[in-house]
Amino acid sequence: MNSFLVMDDEDMNFIWDTIQKIQIIFHPEIAPCGEFDFNKFYEIKRKKSITLFVDRNILSGLLKFCEKGSLKDKGESQILGLVMTWAEMNDIAISAGLAVQERATQIQNQEEGLKELQKFLEIIDTYPGQTWLRIAEGQETEIVPMKFSGTTAKNITVDYSNGGDHYYMMVASMLHIVNLYRKRDLKPVDKIIDFLRWTYDNLLLSQYALVYAILLFTGQDNIKAPKGANTNDINRIISGCENQAWDISYLSKWSTLYWDKEEYTEEFMFATNDILLKRIFINTHEPNGVQGLLYEAFPKKDYNKICDYIEERKANRIKPDFGDDAQTYFEKLIREEKEELMKNLGNE
Repeated sequence: MNSFLVMDDEDMNFIWDTIQKIQIIFHPEIAPCGEFDFNKFYEIKRKKSITLFVDRNILSGLLKFCEKGSLKDKGESQILGLVMTWAEMNDIAISAGLAVQERATQIQNQEEGLKELQKFLEIIDTYPGQTWLRIAEGQETEIVPMKFSGTTAKNITVDYSNGGDHYYMMVASMLHIVNLYRKRDLKPVDKIIDFLRWTYDNLLLSQYALVYAILLFTGQDNIKAPKGANTNDINRIISGCENQAWDISYLSKWSTLYWDKEEYTEEFMFATNDILLKRIFINTHEPNGVQGLLYEAFPKKDYNKICDYIEERKANRIKPDFGDDAQTYFEKLIREEKEELMKNLGNE
């Protein structure tokens, strides 16, 4: 940002207290539930620089806020101010790359992705930190609208129009989850075992996709199937699966960076105000992890059945061969799941 941020203790306490309260920034060790372990945070911060990824909702809100100068939802603009101020006061870089990639992939347009990235960079360079602090504290609800240059970001090697392996794996997974979700006569335990079987046979196991399946199949409060999953409109179902895939692939892509953290000189955190994403991440990274969720969500007999199946597959694990072109493999799997879905729709 383009100026020094001046804050007193009261300002800092307000930002930290509110960030803790709304649980919007996550990390598996520092903030697994969106509430910070300050000792771990400052210990990591001493050793590494930190980058904060933001999701699509945050980026979209930021772009709209800066273009229009205000938002109808004043709470949303205050959350944007909180995230921007928190990042600056802790000397943390914000990355919009994943959020840019989502839209650029949806419209299959690299140039538009680079234009959107440039808008984000111009926002970072234009608004002083003091402005974001006033927005965060509710002292102001409007900012001076920006006039974006309309140019594309330069020296970018990432192809934002391609969702990447994690996204395509998630699309296939969401389609299979919807196929199982629509089978009303199949018990939740059998749906989970089928999902595990299919995943072990075809993909790499994603804890986040598995947690979502557990939450969905066991009917946990406020956990929704992909949009359109309850309709017979194949296009709506596919679109809903693609959108849900993006949400979960945020976590999946990010996990490759914190999982092999010794390989990186940076530490990566993630900001989202999406309730479903929060619940998936929190349930994945609670002390007992996925196993703890299974124990809470299923009767003991079903829990044992699922755990036994997982152990059996682990003991005889043969990773699927994606070949020389992983995307072609994933696209074939996606076609197969779409065909299965259309066949099931025809039989209902």
